[in-house]
Amino acid sequence: MDKRVFVVDDEPQLLYAVQAYLTRAGYDVIPSESGTDALDKLLDGPPDLIISDILMEEMDGFEFQRRVMALTGDGIPFIFLTAKGDLQDRLHGLRGGADDYIVKPFDPEELEARIASVLHRVEQTRREERREVDYLRGRILSEVSSKLRTPVTSLMAHMNLMLSDRFGENMREQSRYLESALEDANVLCELIDDLSWAAAQRDAELTLKREPVRIALLVRGAAASGARRAADKGVALRITCGGLLSGNVDATMMSRVLGGLLDAAVEMSPSGSTVEISATRAAEGGIEFVIIDGGCDDRHGGPSRDLADALDDARRVVEGHSGQFTTERDDAGCQRFMIWVPGRVAKHVGRRN
Repeated sequence: MDKRVFVVDDEPQLLYAVQAYLTRAGYDVIPSESGTDALDKLLDGPPDLIISDILMEEMDGFEFQRRVMALTGDGIPFIFLTAKGDLQDRLHGLRGGADDYIVKPFDPEELEARIASVLHRVEQTRREERREVDYLRGRILSEVSSKLRTPVTSLMAHMNLMLSDRFGENMREQSRYLESALEDANVLCELIDDLSWAAAQRDAELTLKREPVRIALLVRGAAASGARRAADKGVALRITCGGLLSGNVDATMMSRVLGGLLDAAVEMSPSGSTVEISATRAAEGGIEFVIIDGGCDDRHGGPSRDLADALDDARRVVEGHSGQFTTERDDAGCQRFMIWVPGRVAKHVGRRN
């Protein structure tokens, strides 16, 4: 399958020339005459690599790079192809996260070689990361297997002694060995729980699929799933989300997180109160989700297992998105759940009037 490459430059002739050359070299080239247009195309699917000019009128290359990284983290290799050849400009681009910096005029063969080199380094890094994950997985499974063997062996020994009627009518000895067997069984259950948690964490990391989605759909979906519980308890739901807001997230996992936190917030809120869920563009870039309960319900009796599970789930998924998850209680006694993930801002942001 051909590598998908975005080329962004506001000079039509150069854009056409680079597209034609890279297409002949075997790349699937997506041209854009502005950073804003490229960000729109990014919603249709991330490329394998981005090549961008710096001196563009609508949005310069440094700003375009910053927005790409806010949306995708550092997952997409980025090359600057520009006439700005000063040392400070090159340092600015490379320190900002660019993988290479090519100054115009350039040789097309050199550009192709630089692209191949960057893609090779990225693939090599990913292979090394996969090897490290495989090594850690094997090590963990080996350690867990070793820890499981001891209580299983002891449990079998105790049960065999009981089955052999070795103690006759000595109820005290029978009771002592039954207690030991029960302790071994409890240790075994704890180890199995730990193994299940680790497996779930690993599965979440391996299956996390970040794609461009409309954030309003996630928020409304979470609110719809919690609407019945809220209605049964007499709690109102307030939803705030701009329709143009987009983000690069795993829609299934993030929807599950928002729904779980919203259900927990409704459960903790007293009848007649209002639970809020909102999604906005964060000041530092990215998307911020906030869920606020309606205040403490005195009958709730403290944190539930559902809340603990929702918090653990949120932390795993948000960390998988390279984001941040925090909780706090405000002066009014309301609990706030706050999620920040790198994400796309509304389309009109950055456009000139």
